Amino acid sequence: AAAEALTSDAAGLAEAIVTTDATLKRACLEVALPSGGSVRLAGQAKGAGMISPRFATMFCFVQTDAGLAPETLDLLTGVCVKRSFDRISVDGQLSTSDTVIAQASGSSGVEVGPETPDELALGEALDALMRQLALEIVTDGEGARRVGRVVVQGRPDAVEPVARSVADSPLVKAALHGGDPNFGRVLQAAGQAWPGGTAFVCDLAIEGRQLVSAGDAIDLRPEELADVERAVQGDEIEYELTIPGEGGETEVFFSDLSVEYVRFNSEYTS
Repeated sequence: AAAEALTSDAAGLAEAIVTTDATLKRACLEVALPSGGSVRLAGQAKGAGMISPRFATMFCFVQTDAGLAPETLDLLTGVCVKRSFDRISVDGQLSTSDTVIAQASGSSGVEVGPETPDELALGEALDALMRQLALEIVTDGEGARRVGRVVVQGRPDAVEPVARSVADSPLVKAALHGGDPNFGRVLQAAGQAWPGGTAFVCDLAIEGRQLVSAGDAIDLRPEELADVERAVQGDEIEYELTIPGEGGETEVFFSDLSVEYVRFNSEYTS
């Protein structure tokens, strides 16, 4: 019966997989290949709560009509997952249903060979598709109002735990929700994840405005502070941290923490 109900439109799949999602997450694009042909990519995803790497209650299904070896598709998928679904957090919570599946039908008749310009073009398109779907999950975080992006540069073994700590901090997420440029909360979250060995001294900029230099707050004139307060009223806020060391860099996209999230998850029953 399920096979008989199949159509060429993925709307039914996008709708069937949602749980607490407020929006459907689907995307489709066409890729012009350097060899002259073109192929299509489509993707459907779900997820709004219990989202963190490894992943949680998240599904993503990607289809392409390109023809390529399973090993090539597996390689491209793994690389793109690391740049998309591995880079998001709604609430730092894990679950059991982590799934990303990529399928290639070859129905276009266009073959994409390994280590070719066509493979690079397809990989870039797959990366864009997955990052779009991943960001839609963060934006749809249960009760989310704003999305934060934290970029950390510095010691290679420290950038990841520091970025995760900031992204998962309830205080940082609450400040993000309220449009509050509370850099002390960001520094606290970053500092508690510092692995040690040297003193934790950092620079911090929010929405391009440097607020902390070498661990010390920068004195801002009232009009400059007002500019920062206006900047964090947008839908997407960026935090840039430079920590001791060099050679490492990472990013994490995260949802804010809202009254609606608490209400939803306190009233929820399985």
